[in-house]
Amino acid sequence: MIVGGKVLVVQEARLGDLIQSGPLIEKLQKEGGIPMLLVRPGVVEGAKALALASEIVSWPDFGNPAVTLSLFERISGARDFVRKMRREGLSRVIVLNHHGTGLALAKLLGIPVSGFGHLFDRGDGTVEPLSGWPAYLVASSRGIRALNRIHLSDMWQGFAGPGAFAPRSSSTLGKRSGPTMVVLGGRSPFRRLSPAALAQLVGALLRIDGYPVVLSGGSEDRELGEALEKECGSRVKNTAGLTGVSDLVSLVAEAGVVLSPDTATLHLAASLGVPTVGLFFASALPFETGAYREGALSVVSGMSCYPCAGEGSSCVSLSCRNDPSPDVLAQIVAGMRRGEAPSGIAARLSGFLTGSQLFVARETPSGLLQEAITPVSISKEQVLAILFRRFVMRYLNPAVPLPTLSQEMSLSGMGLAREVVQGSRGTGSSAGGEGALEDEEIDPVWFVRLERGIELYLGLRERSLHAGERERMVERLAVDYPAIWPLLHFLERVEGGRGDLPGLLRAGAALSWEAMSAGRMLGRGPERESFEKEERYVAVR
Repeated sequence: MIVGGKVLVVQEARLGDLIQSGPLIEKLQKEGGIPMLLVRPGVVEGAKALALASEIVSWPDFGNPAVTLSLFERISGARDFVRKMRREGLSRVIVLNHHGTGLALAKLLGIPVSGFGHLFDRGDGTVEPLSGWPAYLVASSRGIRALNRIHLSDMWQGFAGPGAFAPRSSSTLGKRSGPTMVVLGGRSPFRRLSPAALAQLVGALLRIDGYPVVLSGGSEDRELGEALEKECGSRVKNTAGLTGVSDLVSLVAEAGVVLSPDTATLHLAASLGVPTVGLFFASALPFETGAYREGALSVVSGMSCYPCAGEGSSCVSLSCRNDPSPDVLAQIVAGMRRGEAPSGIAARLSGFLTGSQLFVARETPSGLLQEAITPVSISKEQVLAILFRRFVMRYLNPAVPLPTLSQEMSLSGMGLAREVVQGSRGTGSSAGGEGALEDEEIDPVWFVRLERGIELYLGLRERSLHAGERERMVERLAVDYPAIWPLLHFLERVEGGRGDLPGLLRAGAALSWEAMSAGRMLGRGPERESFEKEERYVAVR
């Protein structure tokens, strides 16, 4: 779908998500469209400072609960705003958020709508199925986040229609001399380092990296920033709680490296071409919201409980924040500043990364991928995540070329890169001994059952069944073939079994074949087997 003319992009989320809309806007521009960005009043300054679009508008006061207006004034303001937007000569609206206000505006404008066309959640507790990329976005955020390997920016590019993903600027490698920016916190209190750890980190940066440190954060971080500035000396400057978005843009642009657990600042730095080191623990995932730029580095928790459910609020130890040590983080920052290749940093420091892993962002024709540059444990979840990503891409954007399965498995830390085909099972190669990785023993039958479950589901979709019978069959599949639950969650729970059938059959056939291929690549050598329960699905009475 080529989107020409003036296109209204409705983005109602926070600054970080606003910046992640950048690749979509770039894609629209490359396809001859003129994007007009509609945002919340609180992020207008940021959108204009970043020059994300040539035209940036915000919701008027009728949508601001902090402004006291009568019901008549709100209704009148809404009507005036709709009239104004109708005069813009818009050819299409792309609604990026699952939010009622943007959906209502799109319907009132009476022009074609891409993205969210209605709410998935109904007021009476029921759901109205979605389709395409909006369906996958909802599915990936509600139940299968740990398996998602598609970046949010790439999902939003899909909202504009199938086609190539917009390539961004090349790698940020190269020596830089600006100060190190350390972001003190993020939106979630469980995604920030402790005050004691921050003090040690700042000290290590001054000692090992050798450049001044600028502290950044929101108003809630100001007191902590001032305390660290006082404790760590004159080479540390606190700006937390003291800057607007325009000032923050200037500070980030001048930085040598940005080290942050807050993804909004990572996205800002990536958009400005500044090297980044993202800290991903608790519930944050680099695959979903990592810095969108070739060469961006992510330090990711290697704990078995990662990622947390519920932002990590149930965790009593928060121990995922303790690795790597401040000295190792400072070494990583110093390497990025020198322009050292991330793989070189990983090779030099892998023995000290006993509880965390390093990933580097790679831009590919099928979107942003994360290359594992330190060992990862092979597990069913890791294999399923790769296979599922490839299925979704084939299903929703079949024109985009994918890397080969072996290339993608190697990129993710499996396959030949781990020499698992040659028999080095269950050992890993991190610190050797304590902290060494152990691969999950995956029974060959698991791959066979994964393939068979896929085939049976595809057969079910080709049959004409009444609603009750169909629901029972899907439930049986979920119980007897649990490995296909991400597929059922996306295609049945969110899409309601109404998605594109020819596209599903094509992508599903490739998924079935790749499930067996993945087993062979990992040295499992699965053989086809028959199952007693198979007749339930083949002979539908």
